Amino acid sequence: MAKKKYRVVRRRAKANATISSVHQKHDKGYKRIFSKKQHFLHFLGKYIKADWAASIDEEDLTLIDKSFIEADFKQRESDVIYRAKIKGREIIFYVLLELQSSVDYTMPFRLLKYIVALLKRIFNDTPKDEREAKGYRLPAVVPIVLYNGSDKWTAVRNFKEYLQGYEQFGEYVIDFKYLLFDLKREPEATILSTEQLLDMAFALDKAKRDDVEQMLKKALGTFRRMEVEDQEDLLNWLRHIWLNDIQDETEKDKILSDFEKGELSEMMGGFGFIMQEERMIGEKIGEKRNEKKAFAEKLEIARKLIKRGLAIEDIAEDMGLSIADIEKEMKKAKKPH
Repeated sequence: MAKKKYRVVRRRAKANATISSVHQKHDKGYKRIFSKKQHFLHFLGKYIKADWAASIDEEDLTLIDKSFIEADFKQRESDVIYRAKIKGREIIFYVLLELQSSVDYTMPFRLLKYIVALLKRIFNDTPKDEREAKGYRLPAVVPIVLYNGSDKWTAVRNFKEYLQGYEQFGEYVIDFKYLLFDLKREPEATILSTEQLLDMAFALDKAKRDDVEQMLKKALGTFRRMEVEDQEDLLNWLRHIWLNDIQDETEKDKILSDFEKGELSEMMGGFGFIMQEERMIGEKIGEKRNEKKAFAEKLEIARKLIKRGLAIEDIAEDMGLSIADIEKEMKKAKKPH
């Protein structure tokens, strides 16, 4: 019976694969998991570790349909919004799935836009006499960013730090702080201390290339103990994350089938070329970074030599630079900062 369900999941996934490529490859896999209350609560309790997380029950949570929210939200279909009740007070959790390789330094402003759009809609949907009453209060919005990039998250966490001169005005400027879950910095021992679906997804996402097969073995053991619905979600996660770069849906089906059967060596064989491709991309990025750094260092030396009176033509020839590049650097240096 379970096999039929898996086939249905795969057919459904094939249909989904034709939807807009705007979404990040991780979004579909993670959104499906986070859209289920028990997994979201597990995330809050284990990974966010906030005192108030323990006071939320599944019946207190409602997943918000974002289709009624403004255009900015329609572009963020991968994100998840929950409405919750804590001690009778309404709270909105906005979970932004920032699943990309680089840090987004505009995050504070992006979150502000999403929060304002949410509150604006809630305010407008509240009857006029109720929202104008003295005791009316908007719900608190708690922004959470889930990040899985390899670089450490260095964007400012407090909104006020995104404002020029905020120090002068203290509490009189807009401010909020977002919660950040930085997956790649989360200790593996913490992730593997429990064996729920989200733990396995995090462990597989975090796994280094040399540890992938070992982590798959652990995931397979957990997979076999999961409820059928969670098994489907893990297969869906594998399809949309690990196998996203494979264009041939039949090939994806074969690799997922190998995983279900426990034939991990076969699965790794089918998956191997992707890892090789990723390794090559990583090496190329590293090479480009080194080239850029070396070029910048040459320009800096050229600028110093010009100050000492050497001719641009001689410097360009000796250092393998173009005259145009050196002149551009000199113009840049003259601009007031």
